[in-house]
Amino acid sequence: RFKPISIDNVYAQLRMVIHHSPWSLSFPTLPRGGENYPRLRIKQNQYSGWAQLTPDWGTIVFSFAGAQKIENIEVEIQLANRPDESAVFKTLTIKEVGNIVSIVLPPDFREKPEGILSLRQVSENHLKTARALNLPEDILPKQFGFYAGGAGGFKYLYTDPEIMKNELRTLRTLGMNGVGYPYDADLLKAYEELGFTKFWVSNGGSAEQAEREKAFSPEAFKKIEINALADEPGNSGLYEIEKRPPEEFHSYLESKGLKPADFKVSDWKFIRPITDLDEVEEIGYNWGPDRGEAARRSYYWTYRFSEYLTAMTFKKGTDLLEKVYPAGIKIFVNYTDHPIILGGSAMLPGIDWFEIGLNRATNCGWTEDWLYGGFTSWGNGLYQRLGYLVDILQAAGSRYNLPSGFYNTMDAGDSIRMKALTVIGHGVKTIYFFDYGPTYAATENYWSDSPSQYEGVGKLTRDVAKAEDLIMPGKQIDAQVAIVYGTASEIWNQGKMSSAGHERQLIHIALAGEQYRADILNEELILMRDLSQYRLIYLVDTNIPSAVLKKLKDFVENGGTLCVLPAAGTRTEYDYASSAITGILGLKQDVTIRDGFDFGSDRISLAQEFGGQTDIPVSLKARKALLSDIKAQVAAKFSDGSPAICINPVKKGKVVYYAFMPGMNYFNRIGAANPKGLVSNFPEDARTLITLPCKIASVERAVELSSRPMEANLLVSEKGAALVIVNVTRTPIDKLNVSVKMSGIKSVTSVEKGNIAFTETNGRINFSLPMGLTDIIMLRK
Repeated sequence: RFKPISIDNVYAQLRMVIHHSPWSLSFPTLPRGGENYPRLRIKQNQYSGWAQLTPDWGTIVFSFAGAQKIENIEVEIQLANRPDESAVFKTLTIKEVGNIVSIVLPPDFREKPEGILSLRQVSENHLKTARALNLPEDILPKQFGFYAGGAGGFKYLYTDPEIMKNELRTLRTLGMNGVGYPYDADLLKAYEELGFTKFWVSNGGSAEQAEREKAFSPEAFKKIEINALADEPGNSGLYEIEKRPPEEFHSYLESKGLKPADFKVSDWKFIRPITDLDEVEEIGYNWGPDRGEAARRSYYWTYRFSEYLTAMTFKKGTDLLEKVYPAGIKIFVNYTDHPIILGGSAMLPGIDWFEIGLNRATNCGWTEDWLYGGFTSWGNGLYQRLGYLVDILQAAGSRYNLPSGFYNTMDAGDSIRMKALTVIGHGVKTIYFFDYGPTYAATENYWSDSPSQYEGVGKLTRDVAKAEDLIMPGKQIDAQVAIVYGTASEIWNQGKMSSAGHERQLIHIALAGEQYRADILNEELILMRDLSQYRLIYLVDTNIPSAVLKKLKDFVENGGTLCVLPAAGTRTEYDYASSAITGILGLKQDVTIRDGFDFGSDRISLAQEFGGQTDIPVSLKARKALLSDIKAQVAAKFSDGSPAICINPVKKGKVVYYAFMPGMNYFNRIGAANPKGLVSNFPEDARTLITLPCKIASVERAVELSSRPMEANLLVSEKGAALVIVNVTRTPIDKLNVSVKMSGIKSVTSVEKGNIAFTETNGRINFSLPMGLTDIIMLRK
């Protein structure tokens, strides 16, 4: 209930912002009927009746009204467990500018009613928390885009611009330079006053929206730098196919160099899209092998066509918006990380990131992280996964040199630094910390009441600001290792082989921890690129296009090393058996594939020339290979003496074959080593099994560290390089020896330790320093 102190004859419209669906609630006017009958309104210094609200935590909003416009108000508000004065557990007296008064309930407001505050008090506490960090005001990022949501709730939960400015001052104190576009004059004035220089918008493809934004403020419009075209979309093209004339499908096939004869028909009129695998099998069974082959090809290309249609939908929006927004605007679709992190597959049920990037359907790659929660779901601190996501974005955008951005979700301070610096090290130049909120105005995923995240964000932005001149122009070094991303395999194995996607991730994580940078290449990129730049390629997926298999075989014969996992590359894009890779293994394999199945455990011993380690425990997941007719060299054996890893020379190159899934083993071993809490222990022997082919292929490290695993990513430019280090073990190191393949460096500076003494020997810069959780080391020419 409420008691007006400064005004007379008023009523209140009641609302709540809550933190679960339906997110917002409205209640009857207090007093009921007060909006229509003046005689029912509450007189000065008298209590209203009681209004029964839901027991949710969140924000209670009183919008007061009466016969006169309310410029300022003082009111007393009471909360009770039942409609009785004796049950009152909180009384607040609030003075507010305007007619809206909001009070904020924390999650434990019944047990700790002292935590119930006015919205103004909450905003003031946010600013106090940020200022208490004593962050330097003269070290702020200028080029790197750090975004947050802004001052949510203005003119909805409160009307005083000073409350809004409290939130914006908090964000500026923490180093944010980007916020949402100001559609309000008061917001615009505050943005200008406080120094925000970058704006984001969410425009799904409307030139009219852009015109309205420009008309509101031409100067602010010039500062729009990023646009969210869509958020977490699926493969809409799959539902568009049946609406499109079949001639569109035929034209798409011709654009891929295909002819009716490739489908064993005389005319395209006999070919139609097919999305049901059961139908493919029925056609082959009922109509014979020729019609069956045509159905297989149609099925494969239908899914490729569906992803193309999805990409073209976004391209239409991108092309339009690039014409109406300032030059250089980054237009992105936020790809949800759920399918990759949880399901192992980006394309199905999600969208093909490569298709969008390689067609420049957007001009910026973008994804997100939800890496918190239990280890078996999101990873519980396995933030190296984010590097894998970014490397897919980087590869997808490589044809047009497209930038990448990232949504980093709320987390503790240490974790937010680790996550952000991981993606920065892999090439991201724009981060949106999703989402400041504030909590009182937000539905979910807010961090305005997290002092720990304040600390992490504030330190991160200052660290990046110090190295910004090297980070912004910095490019990742060329990789000598690649991992094949089998889109064809995702098409043919929908819902059946998520382990392949997880395997790719975990191989990438192990390589990154040992400073072996690896490109993620889909089939189209493999066909586009000169593979001689790589010394080693990992192959995990079963279904790979015939042309790609041939090029991988040529890669080996010309001196490359191909690492092949059980059943990898055994089938084509049309799901026919292929001998291109199996014929160069130097063995025969009989592979049992059971996604998610545990075949038990064993122990592996390496041959002396490959390290000689014995009794390495391994977990056998998803695929199990029985080998026969072995002509290849045995590099490692299981406990019963059967081959675990084999090496077969093929002309100038080699094939390294695994009879198990080393990435899945690594994940299991990490889980066993970290039964509780954030992951910090990474079994070295399990990692060694993954990186063994790097030694066999003589892969060079641009960065060598005396302690591993660690993310240590080099961003190189004409000015020198920024070495971005994330200590994934979370254990301080007294002395970390670092060697970087560079020359002509005049100074080495750590954002943590200042100037570092160094030497240059044989084209490498060598130095040592203590290592905490993160660091950015600046090597300037």
